[in-house]
Amino acid sequence: AVWEPSPARAALQQQASPARAAIPPAAEAAPTEAVAAPFEEPPAAASPAAAAPSEGGGSSGSSAGAAPAAAGGVVGKYADVDLSFAKLDGKPLKFVRRVMGEAKRLLSKQGLEEAKRDGYSFSLLDRENLSKWAVTLSDLNPDGNLAKDLKGRKLESCIDLEVSLPDGFPMEPPFVRVTYPQLTGGYVFQHGGICFEPLTAKGWAPSMTMPALAIAIKGILDYGEVKVAGEGNRAARTVPGYSAEGARKDHNYIVSAHRGGEGSSYGSLKHYSS
Repeated sequence: AVWEPSPARAALQQQASPARAAIPPAAEAAPTEAVAAPFEEPPAAASPAAAAPSEGGGSSGSSAGAAPAAAGGVVGKYADVDLSFAKLDGKPLKFVRRVMGEAKRLLSKQGLEEAKRDGYSFSLLDRENLSKWAVTLSDLNPDGNLAKDLKGRKLESCIDLEVSLPDGFPMEPPFVRVTYPQLTGGYVFQHGGICFEPLTAKGWAPSMTMPALAIAIKGILDYGEVKVAGEGNRAARTVPGYSAEGARKDHNYIVSAHRGGEGSSYGSLKHYSS
């Protein structure tokens, strides 16, 4: 996949630093809502654990005892969403506050309505830490290569992804992989890894929300040269050759080839085979 700078760069660049590299042309076709306003983190409960700075003055926040305290104190317009099942033991405070806010938005009535309108859905896979989600992208562009391929194979017109949030989130990007069906070409690699600049350290914008990321990825799949390479197990919606380990191998190569996400290096991937 070769990404060249385009006018659409400004659409995603508003969330990143001035040094942010070019965005792939496919993002031009994605809805403008693919980039949301900076995420508003809900305030944590006023408690010594939540207010205390991390040891050594770092900004990543404390962990262990501070995490549950912050989790229990999340308030705001999504406060009716019950996340009391989440433990978040040992997680950094910054991570706790952000994932609690993301989860409450995604699972709220308003969030579910937004997801239905914009063609995506999130299902929580990791109830203990809120760090892993299954994502389904639907309402694909009917004139796109991917939608036509799915229809030709009599497959449901949707794509399944898995999103994993590292402890460094939101300062570090999520890890995203395709889980079904097997795709090829464009920005998808052999084991389901995705070549997308915002998923790299240099390209990631901490203000990008989970819904915004889903819409942006939908754009590069919807309007790129991605095609269906295999149907795998239709009933279970799994692909034998796809695994988290293999997709991370794809991702690590992508990051290495791009020197952490530097846009000028994307041409080197056209010869890559994982």
